Amino acid sequence: MADTSRVLTLTLDDAIHLTLEHNLGIQIQRYNPLMDRYVLAADYGVYEPAFYSTAKDTYTAQPPNLLSGLSTPPIDLDDRSVAVGIGGPNGGYAATPWGLQYNLTTTLESARYQRFDTNGLPLPPLTLNTTFAGLTLDQPLLRNGWIDANRATIEIAKKNLRYDELGFQQLVMTNVSAVESAYYELTYARENIEVQGEAVRLASELVAENQKRVKAGVLTVLDVAQSQSQLSSAQAALLAARQVATTDENVLKNLITDKYREIYQERIMPAEKLVAVPASFDLLASWQTGLEKRPDVRQARISIERLKVNKKLQFNQMFPTLDLTGAYGRTGLSTDLGQSYGQIGPNDYPSYSYGMVLSVPLGDTTARNNYKVAKASLEQAELVYRQVEQTMLIQIENEIETAKSDFAQVDATRQARVYAEEALTAEQRKLEVGTSTPFVVLQLQSDLTTARSAEIRALADYNEALATLSLFEGTILDQRQLSVKVD
Repeated sequence: MADTSRVLTLTLDDAIHLTLEHNLGIQIQRYNPLMDRYVLAADYGVYEPAFYSTAKDTYTAQPPNLLSGLSTPPIDLDDRSVAVGIGGPNGGYAATPWGLQYNLTTTLESARYQRFDTNGLPLPPLTLNTTFAGLTLDQPLLRNGWIDANRATIEIAKKNLRYDELGFQQLVMTNVSAVESAYYELTYARENIEVQGEAVRLASELVAENQKRVKAGVLTVLDVAQSQSQLSSAQAALLAARQVATTDENVLKNLITDKYREIYQERIMPAEKLVAVPASFDLLASWQTGLEKRPDVRQARISIERLKVNKKLQFNQMFPTLDLTGAYGRTGLSTDLGQSYGQIGPNDYPSYSYGMVLSVPLGDTTARNNYKVAKASLEQAELVYRQVEQTMLIQIENEIETAKSDFAQVDATRQARVYAEEALTAEQRKLEVGTSTPFVVLQLQSDLTTARSAEIRALADYNEALATLSLFEGTILDQRQLSVKVD
C-alpha cells in the first residue's frame, strides 16, 4: 500500500522557529514573567493614597450633674460630624517610597445642645459648628527608616520578575537545544533508513546471484540459505530503522507544534544532511561565557540578591522605633456654619505639633531570630551558587571533550566506511571469478552497513555535542541570532 502521508520538509531553522511560536511548554512558561509584572504593579499600589469619608450622628442625653450639693441643668447633645480626607485605608496613614507617612483630613462637626433650666424647662437650643483642616506626618528614622516591608517587597518583586525572565530564557534555550538534538536524531534516522535499505539491496542481489550459481552447480544450497538469512536480517533492520524514525519524528513534532492532531499524519523530512563543521574550543573562554550568559547561573545570583534584601530588612527591624512626627491644622468655630469655614482661610486659629516618638523593645527576640534566619539563608544561597557554578564548569569541560572525541570519530568512521566499501568491492570481484566465497561477501556487506551507520551516528553525535555545548555556555540563542521577549 502506497504511503499517502503529506511530506513536510524542514530545515533546522524552520524547526526552531516553529518551536518558538508553537511549543506548549514555552507558551505556558511565558505567563510567569507576565504575572510577575502584574504582581510588581500591584505592590506599587501600596503607595496609592485612599480618599475616605465618614459621617455619623451621635445623640447623648446628659442627666443633671450633682456635685457638692449643687446641680446643673440636664443637656441633650445631638452631635453630627463629617470627615473627608486623603490617607491610608479607613482614614489611616498613606505611605511613600521613602518611608514617610501622611494623612490630610478635613472635618465638620455640628453639635446641637438642647438646654434646660433648673426647673426642667427647655431653653433655646445652641448650635456650635467646628471645622478643621490639617496635615499629619510621620517619618521613621531608625526602624523602617531606610527600608521597610513595602520597599523590600517591591525590590524582591523586581528580582522575581528578572528571575522568571531568565527562567523563561532558560526554557527557550533548552527547547532550542532539544529541537537541534531531535532534528539531528531524525536526520540520522532518515539516513540510516537509506543505509539499511542499501543493505537490503546488496543482500537481495547476492541472493539472486547465488541462486544462479546454484543452478550452475558452482554453489551449494547452504550458500543460498546464508545469503537469504542475511537478507532477512537486513529487512528486519530496515523495519527497525523505520520505527526509530517514526519515534524520532514524534519527538520533533511534540516540540514544534501545539496542535498534534493536525500534523500527526505528516512525515517530516529534514532538508539538511549531517555534516561535520570543524570547531575550535577554548575552555577558559567557554567558562567565562557561561558565567556571563547562563540563565541558571544568573538566577542563582539573583537568589542571593533577593536574600540580601531580606537580610537588610530584618537587620533594620532590630533597631528601636524612632519617628519624627509633625502636624499642622487650622480650626474654625462658630454658631454659623459659613463663618466657621471662613475662619480656616485667614488662619486665625492655627494648631501645630512636632516631636519624636521612641520605642525600644525589651529583648526583641523575634527580630533578632528573623535576622539570624535571613543571614543563614543568604549563606546557604551563596553555597548553592558555588555549586551551580561548579556544575556549569564541569558540564562545559565534559562537553568540549565529548565534541572533540565525536569529531575524531567522524573522521575515523568515514575512513572505516571507505575501507569497507573498497573491501566489499574487491571481494565481490573475487567472488565473480571464483576466488572467494559468499560467506566472506556476506560478512563484508554486514561490515559495510555497520560502518555506514557508525559514520552517520558519529556525525549526529558531533552536531548534538556542539548544540549541547552552546546550551551549557548560554550562547545557543546568540548563535541562531534569536532573542527572547516576553510580551
